[in-house]
This record gives sequence, C-alpha cells and structure tokens, in this order.
Amino acid sequence: MTKWIAPVLVMFALTGCTQGLDLFRGGDAGPSAARSPDGETLRPMVRPSAEEDLPPDDGPQPVRDAGGETIASLGDPSEPGLWLRTPLVSTERQGRITTESGASVAVRLIPIAGATGAGSRISLEAMQALGVSLTDLVPLTVSLG
Repeated sequence: MTKWIAPVLVMFALTGCTQGLDLFRGGDAGPSAARSPDGETLRPMVRPSAEEDLPPDDGPQPVRDAGGETIASLGDPSEPGLWLRTPLVSTERQGRITTESGASVAVRLIPIAGATGAGSRISLEAMQALGVSLTDLVPLTVSLG
C-alpha cells in the first residue's frame, strides 16, 4: 500500500503543473509571451496624461480682498497681537472678524498663499477675545476695513 503513495502524490503534483508535463514531452517549458486571439502581442494601455487627471475647472475663483467666510484654527501662539492669516486678502490690512455667535473683534489681516476657500490661522489673543475654544475650528466672517 505504501508503495503506491509516493507515485500517486507525484502524479497529482505534476498534473497541476504544465511545466512538469512538458518535462515528459521534451518541450520547452520557458515562459511564453501573452498573445491576443489574432496573434498580436498584448501591450499595456496608455495612461492618461497629467492634464487629463486634473479635476475640471469650476469657473473663476472668488476675488481676493472682498472679505468672505473662512474656517480658522489657532496660529502661532508665540506671535503676539490680534491677527488673522488668511488667503482672503492679498495685502496686509485692517479688518473685522465675526463668529457665528456674533462675537466680533478688529484684527490685522495678513495674506497667505492658498485658494480663497482654504482655511486661515488666527492669533491666540484674537481667539481669546472672541471667547472661542483654542482647539476649535472656528467659522468666521471676514470684513475688510
């Protein structure tokens, strides 16, 4: 009975392996190129260019220096003063920020790079003057002047 176990195991192992069968046929067991049914070698598809990967332009961006709304987080706490670093302005100027609850404070608006919808950074003193938590992301309305 044990004489048959080894040959049977070898036979089962070789039936699942086409390269093993080619050993007995004397054929070449090397890899072959993938071919389509018409005999042409298959090639990878061309990837889209980087320009095609960009999302469609949603039209003109809002104009800077018109005020607007932003979401602010705590900026550099070691920098003193009442200020808001925001992409809503292109030059440094005075302005007023107002929270959703109606709290308001006059601040220095400092331009930063970014889309006008990008977030802003607010000073520690301004957050304290508005009475908001230092860990909050604060929705603000920015007014110029």
